[in-house]
Amino acid sequence: MTVSLVILATMFLIGSHSVFGADGNAKPVDEEFLRGYMAGEYDLIGRKADSAATYTGHVTLRDNGGVLQVTRTVEGRTDKCAARFDTVAGADRIPVLRIHFHFDGKEYDATYRWQSDPDNYPRFTGYFYLAGTKLPGLEAFFPIHQ
Repeated sequence: MTVSLVILATMFLIGSHSVFGADGNAKPVDEEFLRGYMAGEYDLIGRKADSAATYTGHVTLRDNGGVLQVTRTVEGRTDKCAARFDTVAGADRIPVLRIHFHFDGKEYDATYRWQSDPDNYPRFTGYFYLAGTKLPGLEAFFPIHQ
């Protein structure tokens, strides 16, 4: 019985090691698939940079000719921009979504991580900032189920 548990634990550790890309051979992000997976409508909640002020809004992501187009509406103002896929954390190559947008009269850069919610819809969380930001802004996008 003990030998079986050791074998199962070892198989799990070996399998999880390669699943998370720790072997240095991480596969490139399938951008075409992700654009289709991420396309949709989202409720946005956030906290402004260098502030405790919170806000809500709406985000639309659309695959437009191989580019993930972003439409953000916050406080009655709409901004359109494009997102791009990138990786962070050096050799770990953690996939992220980068967006450059206008908000409160300033231009911000944002970095979002995504994961699947329990219904297999994407959910995003991220930070946004500009040069000199002491406390980055926070945002989360929640899918609107239709």
